[in-house]
Amino acid sequence: MNLPLIDKTKFTFQYLTNYATYLLSNRLEEFVTVSIRFCREVDLPMLKPLSKFSEKELVNLSMESNRLMLEAIAKNSIAEYIEDNTKKWISNKLEVIDKNEILAEDLTLAFFIRRKTFAHFLDSYTKNVVLQKFIIAETDVYTTQEELISYKTYLGLHK
Repeated sequence: MNLPLIDKTKFTFQYLTNYATYLLSNRLEEFVTVSIRFCREVDLPMLKPLSKFSEKELVNLSMESNRLMLEAIAKNSIAEYIEDNTKKWISNKLEVIDKNEILAEDLTLAFFIRRKTFAHFLDSYTKNVVLQKFIIAETDVYTTQEELISYKTYLGLHK
């Protein structure tokens, strides 16, 4: 399967970069634990194959993956990060899960959780409602574009 075309121009952000830097520097562990809590609240199917990990191991794995994601957003290099992860998925080189254990439902819920987690910390970052709206808009662009790439990849893998 070929890598879906990634339009890197859709992943250049003005406001999300500073917010990602804030999360990375000040709230990473909390960002991870809240995200895991949201995963459990929606009963993310991907949690089943990950149940082989202890809570501490799951948090540590999530810390690393979220750190890399937030660093990529902060550096405006999230397109490259997505491209690398997509290549790993296609070649079944994901570190903790087999590519066949990922369900379509996981994709929709994972990006819902990502948006919800970003929104959860927004008020601690800024009380400026206009800035919050810009960050939410850029988060929506980012997650929607990554979700589209993920669905194209998923469909390609299941043909």
